[in-house]
Amino acid sequence: MAIPSRATFDQYSLHRRLGMVMGHGTYLLQRVDNAHVINLYYLGSFFVEVYYDPEVNHLYDCRTFVGKEELEQYAVCIDLPAL
Repeated sequence: MAIPSRATFDQYSLHRRLGMVMGHGTYLLQRVDNAHVINLYYLGSFFVEVYYDPEVNHLYDCRTFVGKEELEQYAVCIDLPAL
C-alpha cells in the first residue's frame, strides 16, 4: 500500500491512520507532555504525532505536520554526547 498524501491521510479514521503509521511510518523519538506520551513518526513527506495515555493504555490522537516549528519541541529530547 502506498503512503497517501497528508491531506488524504488526515481524512482517514483514527484506527486507519494508526495502522498506517505503525505499518509504514519510521519511528523517530518520543516526548512527554504532562502525563501523556507523544511518539513522533515520519511518513515520507510529513510527520505524525501519535498521542498515548499510559494511565489507561490508550492511543487517542494522531496529528500530522510538515513545519520545522513543530519539530523544535523535540529538540530538547535529543541528547548528543560531547564530541
